Amino acid sequence: MTTQTPRNAVRMVTAFLTTGCLLALAGCGGSDGDGDGDLRTGTLFTEGVENIHYETRSQSGTTGENGEFRYHPGETLTFRLGNLVLAENVPAAPFLTPIDFTAEARRQLHSGGTDGEGLETHRGIEEDLAENNAIAINITRLLSALAEQDSPASSEETLEITQRTIDQLNSYLADDSNPRIDFSVSTESFSRPDNISEDNREDDTGDLIDPSPANRLLDSICFAPEGDELCEAPPTESEIGNATGDRVEELEDERRNILNARRTLDRAPTGNTIEFLSQDTLDFRNDLATAFYLEPGTLTIGPSDGSIRTVAIKRTGSSGFSLKRLEAKAEGSGWAIHSVDRQEGTVEFYRNTSRPAESGTILVNFKVDYPGFDNYRWVRKNLLVEVN
Repeated sequence: MTTQTPRNAVRMVTAFLTTGCLLALAGCGGSDGDGDGDLRTGTLFTEGVENIHYETRSQSGTTGENGEFRYHPGETLTFRLGNLVLAENVPAAPFLTPIDFTAEARRQLHSGGTDGEGLETHRGIEEDLAENNAIAINITRLLSALAEQDSPASSEETLEITQRTIDQLNSYLADDSNPRIDFSVSTESFSRPDNISEDNREDDTGDLIDPSPANRLLDSICFAPEGDELCEAPPTESEIGNATGDRVEELEDERRNILNARRTLDRAPTGNTIEFLSQDTLDFRNDLATAFYLEPGTLTIGPSDGSIRTVAIKRTGSSGFSLKRLEAKAEGSGWAIHSVDRQEGTVEFYRNTSRPAESGTILVNFKVDYPGFDNYRWVRKNLLVEVN
């Protein structure tokens, strides 16, 4: 499997520091009071999303400029955007996306699957959830559409949702006449009408025609500064029709500018969102994997060498870690696995010298056991053994 460079090295540092605390098998964070010695820091998305309210049994606050939140191992999280609940009872972890928000999705991730080499992996499930989990897609699209970035679905910056936007969202939610936001509906229903045409999408007063609740919410929010003329109601088509002379063009321009400043979920297309979710989870897995390596890193043996060899999993900077699972596979003519030892983190292998003297590859696949975090991610490392 090809390791891809993270999209944003600066933001990945935050995730890596969080991971580093886990790898050290010790708590992170401060000591603000009794019982805070094991306080951890996690992030929502690798680049983060700012101003999301979170709560655990012991902690509460809003995500910071890197999307960070705090928790103690074993706690669950509730996430809200203003008064809009995004998720509840999510097991706290150093890295989360909306893919992790439902119990069924978490069950699938922990069940995993197999890859083309017949080894276990979580990656296929992550990709499937990124593409087909409506809740994850709908939440991510709405957050992206509300964010300040011009192209949030492919952004390499923290998604920032301003307090002014949140205040307007809360006003929308407080009006019982407005339809509720339901993230569990299909992606098509959530974004109705999808790919809204510039022509004939608004009624006489400028309101969207038959929008989904999410698009109605977005249409109600003014993203321009408070008091800006773009926040005013647009001239109606009737007003324009009754105008004369230059006033007609002035009103048409005013209506066009106000309506063009409004947003819909088209700002965060489904395809871009799927790619964003898939890449975000891959970036974090790759970041976790960088802490581990195989020893030896390379190996050359003679054509007549059929002895049992050992390769060990090591972690940069420390020797203390535990594995939940370990499996291995030998590729190449005459190569075979002799044994695997999960507790020692080692794999024994050999070459049948009666077979042609060809190089082989030892695939070492493992899942790390982190304290206070039920890890489902597999890490793959390969050892190339040359015959010379």
